[in-house]
Amino acid sequence: MKENNLLVKQKRYDAKRTSNRSKPKPIRPNQWWGIDMTKFLLPSVGWVYLVIVLDWYTRKIIGHHIDIQSKAHEWKEALHMAVNAQCPNGSRNYNVNIMSDNGSQPTSDSFMNACKTLGIEQAFTSYNNPKGNANTERVIRTIKEDCIWINEWDSVAESRQWITQWIHAYNHLYPHSMLNDLSPVEFEQLYTKQNAA
Repeated sequence: MKENNLLVKQKRYDAKRTSNRSKPKPIRPNQWWGIDMTKFLLPSVGWVYLVIVLDWYTRKIIGHHIDIQSKAHEWKEALHMAVNAQCPNGSRNYNVNIMSDNGSQPTSDSFMNACKTLGIEQAFTSYNNPKGNANTERVIRTIKEDCIWINEWDSVAESRQWITQWIHAYNHLYPHSMLNDLSPVEFEQLYTKQNAA
């Protein structure tokens, strides 16, 4: 095969990591977002993937996407939902940063180009730092415990409907000790009111 030039050329992919080992601490909404995914099993369908985008300051789930695939396209759908919800004047006016792991979706050319086009600065969890995207991973655990694991759905559409309703209730009603026992929406509204010019 080598003599006939039939071997596949090896390409090495190095994980993209930031040099900063400490987790960024946002001081306003839409400064730092986290994006991550999880999967759950529907017996009649197979694996279903949930991608979420979380605003780290308000703990508000600002974007999500649920499908039977989790490729860069699905991650971009969640990202676009977040931008449409949070950035009415365009994301370039907000100086948004987004943290992710070093998976194939957030490091894909397609996703990275989408972030660049939107003016969103990407950051990646550093080596051996499980806390790098901890806020996002924690809310995924909450979704699994409070919504996914306690339900049995027959279709992707049914799971999508339930999870979307749960996210709405979480954003509007779920009190956080880190937010002075306010919900993410209440905390965001309080910030807006206190910082109105």
